[in-house]
Amino acid sequence: MALAGSPHPGHDDDRRAGAARRRSAPHGVAVARHPRNTLNELTGEEWLYFTKSVWTTAYPSELGHALRKAHGANKPPRLMARLIEFFTRTGELVLDPFAGVGGTLLGAAIARGPRRALGIELAPRWAEVYQRVVSELKGENDGRGPVLADLGPNDPGGPRGFDPSGCELHVGDALAILPTLDAGSVDFVATDPPYNVQLPMTMSGGTLSETFSNRRTDYAMVTDDPADIANAPDYPAFLDRMEAVLVELARVLKPRRYAVLIVRDAYQDGQYLFTGADLAGRAAGVGLTPKGDLIWYQAGTRLRPYGYPTGFVPNIAHQHLLVLRKG
Repeated sequence: MALAGSPHPGHDDDRRAGAARRRSAPHGVAVARHPRNTLNELTGEEWLYFTKSVWTTAYPSELGHALRKAHGANKPPRLMARLIEFFTRTGELVLDPFAGVGGTLLGAAIARGPRRALGIELAPRWAEVYQRVVSELKGENDGRGPVLADLGPNDPGGPRGFDPSGCELHVGDALAILPTLDAGSVDFVATDPPYNVQLPMTMSGGTLSETFSNRRTDYAMVTDDPADIANAPDYPAFLDRMEAVLVELARVLKPRRYAVLIVRDAYQDGQYLFTGADLAGRAAGVGLTPKGDLIWYQAGTRLRPYGYPTGFVPNIAHQHLLVLRKG
């Protein structure tokens, strides 16, 4: 498959300065990237801030969120940009094999400076949402696209621009498209795979949802396509299908480069499933070494009365950002 080619020709100088780019430090002092830092373009302070193992975010609704929220697992583009900025440099290629409505691609478009991104999405519906969002955003600000506000400590580094010119989204089965990519062609993988096997909903929807907000759900991303990993017949089959994807991710990643999987544990058939740990084990078996587990909590997650009033059932409000490295 032909990927987005040259890393953003013709951009403004302040967006394509790459390795020579400097970041603003306190008191207006310009701080250069460390000469031994070949991974990213961050200062030491920014690097340190990223490595904290628990993240709590409360990002604003932006970048077409009114459209993207139809996909119940859409990820904040600023979160994805934060990952992308740590694990890549300007112009490098990011892959998302479960792209959904394009949170990773939008994250690449708002990164400082922009990265190239390739997304794969099984459902045409969600790809169409992404394309519509990009089309509408490109029309803002007299065709220059939106400028995202500086959020201070919630998203340090100042305002963000928007450049999706190096981002592509392909519709199809990841397990069919990934083998068409060249080995060692990808600088970073950032993806939010199906959380688990799709089960019937028992605590949301129905008449109670009309009265109680915690019985409402926006979980609507699963398809009826047999290729949808969430349609695996059981949990072991789900892990097997995910392992097949991990094999391909290990193949297309460049040596010593990283992948981040956004994963949620599950509670099924009266038992807690440590999905994050299980996928980390499968990843290690195919050459993707687990390097860390960042715990992400998105403020405002609904709590539901699971187990009440007879037994403990957790509200799984956190997600794992599993950091893996090839080699």
